[in-house]
Order: sequence, then structure tokens, then C-alpha cells
Amino acid sequence: MKYFAFILGLFAICTIAIAQENKMLQTEVEEQYFQNENQNPDKSIIYVFFNNEPCPNCPQAIEMIEDVYNQNYLNNYAFYLINYGEDSNSGFIEEYALSNPLEVVMVDIQNGDEIGYQKIEGLQDMTPNPTGFNEYFTTKVDGYLGNE
Repeated sequence: MKYFAFILGLFAICTIAIAQENKMLQTEVEEQYFQNENQNPDKSIIYVFFNNEPCPNCPQAIEMIEDVYNQNYLNNYAFYLINYGEDSNSGFIEEYALSNPLEVVMVDIQNGDEIGYQKIEGLQDMTPNPTGFNEYFTTKVDGYLGNE
């Protein structure tokens, strides 16, 4: 019985230590993403979140998003492509209510503070129409963040 209590206590300690280590790792990963923003705290952010769910059009949509970003917003906003399906990035799921295989989150930053965010969803369904895709994406970004 003593050995069982000892093993149970050891298991509880290990579980707590692993949970704390995972939280520290998540914090470090999020800090890595935000480290570049510290150079320009007023720069709004465009996140492209994807996960490991099957999404046949997601790679093409991501490529199209990157093209539009590079052509229109390269100097205006920070841009991050993040696999939120990885455990180390799971904090983003709660923060931005992520649930789809591909989601774009625009984060409005003013005076170094996050003012709010808005999501763009369904871009993976728009890949057959590149012109419509580009117009929809730029309309959403310009409408929420403006073209700083």
C-alpha cells in the first residue's frame, strides 16, 4: 500500500512538472512570434492559421494569401504562418477561437496595444477564382486594418 501511494504521488508530481513545462514551452513559442513586433509595436498583424486536418485547397490558398500579402501589405503589417494544430501553438486556438482548417486573423495594433481582431474564413473555398479571392482578401484587410 505504501508503494502504491508513493507511485501515485510520484505520478502526480511528474504530471504537474510536465504541464508546467508545456506551458513554459507554449509561452516561449508565442514570445518568438511576438518578438519581431517589439521592433515596431504599432504594426498590425496578419496571422494565417492552419492545422493538420485534411484540406486539399489549403496549400493553394496559403500560397495565394502570401502572394496578395507580398504585393499589397509587405511593409504595412507583420505576417505569420502558424500551424495551430501543433501542441506548442495551441494557445492561439482559445485566443482567436480557431476551429477551421484555414483561418486568417487580422489583429489591429495601435500604440503597442491589441485593439481587437477580425477573422477571414473560407478562403480555401475561393481558390478556383483567383481574381475574386484577391479582391475578397484585400477588401477584408483594407476594411478592417486600413492600408496603413
